[in-house]
Amino acid sequence: MRIAFCHHLSLGYYGGGEKWVIGVSKELVRRGHDIEIYALPFLLEGKKKVNPKDLLEGIPYSEGLRHKVRADVVYLTYHPLSWLNFDTSRPRITGIHAQSYWQKPNPHYGLLPNLSLIANKFTSYSELRRFNAVHMVTTAYPCNHPKVYFIPNFVDADQYKPVKEKENELTIAFSSRTVWAKGWDVFQNTIRLLKKTRQPFKVKVTEGKVSESEMPEFLSASHISLLPSRVDTFGLAIVESLLCETPVITTPLQTHKVLELPLLFGSSIQENVAEILRLAILWEEKREEYMNYAKQCRREALKYDKEAVMNRLEGMFKEVYLGCKRKPRRKET
Repeated sequence: MRIAFCHHLSLGYYGGGEKWVIGVSKELVRRGHDIEIYALPFLLEGKKKVNPKDLLEGIPYSEGLRHKVRADVVYLTYHPLSWLNFDTSRPRITGIHAQSYWQKPNPHYGLLPNLSLIANKFTSYSELRRFNAVHMVTTAYPCNHPKVYFIPNFVDADQYKPVKEKENELTIAFSSRTVWAKGWDVFQNTIRLLKKTRQPFKVKVTEGKVSESEMPEFLSASHISLLPSRVDTFGLAIVESLLCETPVITTPLQTHKVLELPLLFGSSIQENVAEILRLAILWEEKREEYMNYAKQCRREALKYDKEAVMNRLEGMFKEVYLGCKRKPRRKET
């Protein structure tokens, strides 16, 4: 089957949505499908973090403002007025990978996301009707469409696993982008408050300097991942950390709660500090209890492993393709 992916940002931005497109595309190629990727040349902040072609293993990739796309199935990451950028054939699936579409515009999002949110308020109903199906990565929000697939994101559990012993000193990790949406300021303020306690600790932050291959070691050696996101459609960094047997403290967003994972929640800086101190006691005084909890984190996160989720995604593409290929039966007279 020939499948085309159309994405609203440059894959060089390399956020959660871009990683998803790259990962799914490569897996579908391994399963025998022909894949092409088309993207817009937009970045939300800064310059490109990666060269997409270095990661795509030969998958055709085109970046520009306007694309004509023909395939057996077209998958387009949802954005308002997508038809202005992508002239696509049917059948079409749109994937909603942004929690912000259910939120109000916010100055912290930046100009491009806010313009998209405003346009979405007026066009979402008609936009979604242009697609044969909608793919949602979370069950946290409703979707007004007759054909919706709820299929979560995935993480490769063979890659993300405990590969290094924990540091001797309590280590707190931050593995998201250092932006407002991911709670970077909350993380910093939590660390400032934690310094006022007598708890010894050290901090590790990826800051875009830790490669994908190095991330399992980065997470495995840490005792806590503090990920106080304000906006998360799925929570990829959460699952990655848990698979490395590193407990996670995060925000009680609905998208986090529906993951049904053994997470620790903090709604404020004070609550974050309290959860950190509680885990510190487990690590320092009740080591076996801490290790049992860490192993539980991985066990429960395995439901988001790549193989099982990819089976569902591949099934979605096949079902939409075959459903549109079949002609409706004529009524007998």
